[in-house]
Amino acid sequence: MTQALAPWIARQLPALLAQRGHAWLLQGPSGLGQFDLALALVRAWLCDQPTPQGACGECASCHAIDVHTHTDLVVLMPETEMLARGWPLPEKAQAEIDDKKRKPSRDIRVDAMREAIEFAQRTSGRGRGKALLVYPAERMNAVTANALLKTLEEPPGDARFVLASDAAHLLLPTIRSRCQAHTLAWPAEPEALAWLAEQGVAAALAPGLLRAAGGRPAA
Repeated sequence: MTQALAPWIARQLPALLAQRGHAWLLQGPSGLGQFDLALALVRAWLCDQPTPQGACGECASCHAIDVHTHTDLVVLMPETEMLARGWPLPEKAQAEIDDKKRKPSRDIRVDAMREAIEFAQRTSGRGRGKALLVYPAERMNAVTANALLKTLEEPPGDARFVLASDAAHLLLPTIRSRCQAHTLAWPAEPEALAWLAEQGVAAALAPGLLRAAGGRPAA
């Protein structure tokens, strides 16, 4: 089931969808919804019945993203982040971790990036193009980032990329220069408090918690 976007995230989506380009960099401090906005963006790109406001939420493509099985989407995150968010690891990586050959990586592995680049160069399975989401993008080391760089310079015809980062200044300047940048908007306090209430945070505690998080609700 697709979760509704927080209102300050939903407001940013139409402007991103209205612009052309093959690569976006969503940036800003943590707790503002970078991953949610990035996923909403690729969801709309791949949707069978998209609207100017985003994906329909009901088609086969949206359902496939909800259950993390879309054939035309690769989500690249550190393995620790993938596991925490319930996204499946590649079979080989999962087997290595299950067999205790290694621990889940806290960085985006270069072999995962190379597999994703190979994926981006293949023909779209559903005919709406392919999408690659990288979060948090600053968790690419130099080798991994350079593996992505060439593809950003010479993108396959129907592939689009969205990088989301809590620390974009740590990315290679060449990566940043090849993406259209969007800085995440901050929510007004009333809508942040309303959103926290929807997440089950007690009304008496929410203002203090929001202040402690520097006004960043997801933090």
